[in-house]
Amino acid sequence: MNLTKSFAVAALAVTPFAALAENVTARSASSLETFFLNEGADVERLTDNVGDPQLNVTHYGSEFTIFYYGCSDSTNCDSIQFYSGYASNGGVRLKTVNDFNAEKRWVRAYVADDGSTKLEMDVYMGDAGISADDFAATVGLWSRHMSDFETAIDFN
Repeated sequence: MNLTKSFAVAALAVTPFAALAENVTARSASSLETFFLNEGADVERLTDNVGDPQLNVTHYGSEFTIFYYGCSDSTNCDSIQFYSGYASNGGVRLKTVNDFNAEKRWVRAYVADDGSTKLEMDVYMGDAGISADDFAATVGLWSRHMSDFETAIDFN
């Protein structure tokens, strides 16, 4: 084997497989859908009320929705929003939600006009998307905040 081939083989041997993996993007619903399916999640692909993609996801027992934003003709989106709503019928005090928001950096919670509570997290993914590892970390962050919020509002 010549020196050039030896170097190429050595470089491949130390290249992490994650660097070779395809980025997760918001350009099409199938990229995120595939990510979650590979994670063992249940995914239902829908279309929201303006024609953009929407995913309803059940991931490790948590149920949430992903909305797509920054779309061009309902495709080529550049960002997503994790969303979870809770039918609390006005039973959650505004102070509870405000205290939660004051302690959290990545998510926002609010009480809707109908008395339900909502939790959201926006993620800008850009044209190229983000690595699968970074997206997995983002999903983990969302899941932890969702669990913390459910505890804060005493959601069973």
